[in-house]
Amino acid sequence: MFVTGLIARQLGGSLRSMLLSSLAVMVMPVLMVFGSFYSMNAYEPLLFTTIAFFVVKMLQQQNARYWLMVGILFGLGLQMKHTMVLYGLALVIGLLCTPQRKLLWNRWVIWGFLACFLIILPNLVWEVVNRFPTLELYHNSFVYKNIPKPALQIIAEQIVFANPATFLLWFGGAVALLFASAKKYRPFLFAYVFLMVVMIAGHSSRPDRITSIYPFLMAMGTVSTEVYLRKWQRVTQLFMATLMLAGGIILAPLFMPLLPPASFKVYAAKLGIQFDIEAGKKGEPIPQWLADRIGWPEFAFEVAKVYHSLPLDEQRNTVIVSSNYGQAGALELYGPQLGLPAVYGTHNSFHSWGPPPDSVTTYIGVNIDVEGVKDMFESIEEAAVYNCADCTRPQQIQPIYILRGPRFSIKKEWPKFKIYG
Repeated sequence: MFVTGLIARQLGGSLRSMLLSSLAVMVMPVLMVFGSFYSMNAYEPLLFTTIAFFVVKMLQQQNARYWLMVGILFGLGLQMKHTMVLYGLALVIGLLCTPQRKLLWNRWVIWGFLACFLIILPNLVWEVVNRFPTLELYHNSFVYKNIPKPALQIIAEQIVFANPATFLLWFGGAVALLFASAKKYRPFLFAYVFLMVVMIAGHSSRPDRITSIYPFLMAMGTVSTEVYLRKWQRVTQLFMATLMLAGGIILAPLFMPLLPPASFKVYAAKLGIQFDIEAGKKGEPIPQWLADRIGWPEFAFEVAKVYHSLPLDEQRNTVIVSSNYGQAGALELYGPQLGLPAVYGTHNSFHSWGPPPDSVTTYIGVNIDVEGVKDMFESIEEAAVYNCADCTRPQQIQPIYILRGPRFSIKKEWPKFKIYG
């Protein structure tokens, strides 16, 4: 919000424009989602919005030295999310499509690139050493997890996730870039078109993928309101502020954990809004970004009951394992207060933090393929079942198993249990 206000000021906007653009960002549902759970997703929009601020200064001053700052910020952004590459490519294409391409041919671009490269170098080394797990993750997600969507649905979801009440503002900002008075900022228009084309061409089911471009368009829209609607400026700004605030209040319960599940279902049904993000979690009454946060303390408590039911001698050689990083994370978070043993996961980065020691004689398994490992243990017992009616379907019925007497070396077999996706 703050950096968007700075962009509005840099574009020549008044205090009212700064506040209006900040309000527009505040009521964006996608940022409500990002800001309400612990993840690196929240930092990508902040970093690219800051990059946009320095690019605006560079375009205004025709000063290529800002590439150094842009490179540093892109390096930090890539440490958060590799999808920052897409924004970098969009920005370069935007510049190439306008006379501002001259800013690309100088030594400061090289310095910016080197700064970015040095910051991301440790991660690149890790990728090479681990045989590029991120590429495997993206491939598996694209093939098995994401839901192909038609172009019109992708566009409609962009409008909803940016908040329909802000549409006039950011779309007006995009249109304003076609006028001569704003032509120096036109690279952002081509960047946005490129990002939309990528979304449509990829049939993306993730409307959050190009979130970070909207704060600039919001700022451009508020300043354009001042420039082109001088006579009706205050009335228009008041109308838009009221509209956006109302839109934010209406949509907030759909994107933030504000209502209990029963009330949420009634509220969402009345609004008639439903989103499907991943295969296997389609048609859920509570969207995935909220449903996947339900029931974790209770789940950990059920696992703790199973663990503490074991004889004390057996507990000393017991660990917990899950093939889902959400469950593994919940058990690791709530485990200490419940007296749980070490938690291991086979899913994504959790796999890198294994394997358990070969001295383990008993595993408590959650969300595991029992049929796939039945010959690897002397005995497998279903000790409990945790039911979560409001979770997404894969988490509604969660058996908790006790697996005793491993017939293998976990150290040797651990690489085979890896799940990226």
